[in-house]
Amino acid sequence: MLVKICKIMTITSLILAFNTSAVQISECMSDECITYFKSFKKASNRGHSNAIYNLAKFYHYGFGTEIDKARALKFYKKAGIHGVRAAEYKAGMLLLTEEQLYDFDEGIKWLKRASRKGQPNAAFLLGQSYLSKQRYSEADIWLTMVYKTHPTKIVRWIKKSQQTEAFNAHNLPSLHQALAETPIENFEILKAASSSNIEVITITGRHRNTALDAMLAGFRKRITSTGTRLPNITCDQNVACNKKTLNVMKDSIWVSQK
Repeated sequence: MLVKICKIMTITSLILAFNTSAVQISECMSDECITYFKSFKKASNRGHSNAIYNLAKFYHYGFGTEIDKARALKFYKKAGIHGVRAAEYKAGMLLLTEEQLYDFDEGIKWLKRASRKGQPNAAFLLGQSYLSKQRYSEADIWLTMVYKTHPTKIVRWIKKSQQTEAFNAHNLPSLHQALAETPIENFEILKAASSSNIEVITITGRHRNTALDAMLAGFRKRITSTGTRLPNITCDQNVACNKKTLNVMKDSIWVSQK
């Protein structure tokens, strides 16, 4: 149990370092936050995928409601099924970092869904999760992928991990080969150069509210139907859905004729 908790804490610290969002949501129980929660809940009931995703974040961080990570997971999964890759990542993250929700196999499944859609943090967490289980060949695949496609995300972690016993060429051969071909120092220089030109913008409550109001305005638009109840799947793509003209229906053996 202690080992599992330590692994969860290690992965949690990683997530805190790389978890960013366009709208920063934090714990809030003011009347204003409660109103936003109710509005997003209504929009989620109408099937808006981003409303479902943000409702999950509200439950996750306690914005306008009590913190309920089990409900957050439920709505992250629901938004993920609707195609929101950030929600898939968050679902996997909760399943791997929350002791009460911990399910390694389920968490891995959601992270892979997000990673296949190009979510770099999901690939990074996959590598970390496999490494924590000493499943080195799988860890090697995902960590190497992150280093080759999003190197600046993993530079700091690599420098720290190089001091550990598990981080060696025997366990992670592909990653070490990638490091030999493209030394980590190259990306450290680039990261330092870019960070010196970054303008830091503090997101205040007003900026947050503007973003939330803009989303709610978008949710007022009707969802375009594809002819099925499956997101982004048209009737022609669904075997169980069959559209027929009136004349075809009249000729059908299923329609009784006088």
